Amino acid sequence: MKQALFAIVCLFCLSIVQPALAAPKGTAAADPVPNAPAKVDARVTAVGVQAEGTDSIGARLTTALKEKFNTSSLFRLSVASEPRLLILISTAPEFPSRPSVGSVYCVIWAYSQKDDYLPMLLGREVGTISDEDIDGLVARLVERTDGLSVKYAYLWKR
Repeated sequence: MKQALFAIVCLFCLSIVQPALAAPKGTAAADPVPNAPAKVDARVTAVGVQAEGTDSIGARLTTALKEKFNTSSLFRLSVASEPRLLILISTAPEFPSRPSVGSVYCVIWAYSQKDDYLPMLLGREVGTISDEDIDGLVARLVERTDGLSVKYAYLWKR
């Protein structure tokens, strides 16, 4: 009697579990395969560049940085009052008596919600640069800007 009751309970449990274990039929044919790639939201960060300084190397650095941001698909130069990553560049001649030898620079990355809001500091860098090092520094600054835009991406979400 116990064996018969055990067999009935096992069959009952198996009948309950079996439909859940069976693979759904026709799901592969029911889901259409997309014909075009899915649209992915592009990661474009609004960037504003503000420069201060009178030396020629600093002016070339700022111009090269703006050109790099303008041609990049990851950034959009913005002067409007919108949430943006603000890059403040200050340069001065390394040696005032020889202004074309080198420059000292300071770059500050800040988040600006609007023009009349107080910006929030995100990062900074200080260094010296010569005329030959402008392209390398621009590449490094763009890379750091991209890293900061990824790290603080939640600030730009609406």
